[in-house]
Amino acid sequence: MQSLDQLLDSKPRILWVGAHPDDESFAGAVLAKASLKFGCPLHFLVLTRGDGGEFPKSCQDGRALGDVRTGELDEVVRLYQATLELESWFNASLPVGSFPYRHELAARWTEDAGENPGIRIARTIRTFKPDIVITFAPEFGATGHPEHQLASRFTTAGIRAAADPGEVDGAAHRVPHTYYMVNRYKSLRWLGMKLDPREPTESFDGRQECVNGKTCFQVMAANTLPHRTQNNDMRMMRMVSRFMHQVYLYKADPFTEIHDPYEEHLVRGMG
Repeated sequence: MQSLDQLLDSKPRILWVGAHPDDESFAGAVLAKASLKFGCPLHFLVLTRGDGGEFPKSCQDGRALGDVRTGELDEVVRLYQATLELESWFNASLPVGSFPYRHELAARWTEDAGENPGIRIARTIRTFKPDIVITFAPEFGATGHPEHQLASRFTTAGIRAAADPGEVDGAAHRVPHTYYMVNRYKSLRWLGMKLDPREPTESFDGRQECVNGKTCFQVMAANTLPHRTQNNDMRMMRMVSRFMHQVYLYKADPFTEIHDPYEEHLVRGMG
């Protein structure tokens, strides 16, 4: 079986699905090589505008946080030479302890979308026709954020719907390759972060050269700079990327590994 790194040689069409405007940084090393080195068509589908995130006074200019973060994301999309679809679904506000339960967030996203969010994602899949979809893992979502978990769960539901001729308007499209970005960086434990429980099936060497003499991790780190409102988190990403060697991935089968986004999950906050 070919690894994701090997698949990039054939210039596949790649869809990244994240919950927030800065989530692409988790898979940024892979996305950078795919788009900037190999010229793979790359599309971002981001499900919230990040209205609930940090909003430092230095970034406040009279606009709402979601508008500011949309502008930041536009800069990042240009750096990755990607295209973008951005939804405006509910984003749980800080502090972390006030986050709703995951199933409550799923209901809120359904209300905002006006339909099952998986069907909305299926429309993007049918339009863009990706060969590869990359998102978070469904159980923990790299950081424990329930919206990361929902992004994964609704994405795989969308993959199934896109392949079913009767589910969505337009021609069916079956995604050949689905990957979860898995947080297995033991060095992050000292920052208080837990690890994804899912064991990776492969890894991508982020130290390999990407473009202009920079490694894939270095490009990812540079591409976090436009996310100025979220600089506390992005500064941490840039710092830990210096010590990272691999991006850990899990090759999923969304047609047999099904995780219900509406499943009752009585855990608040990050977990």
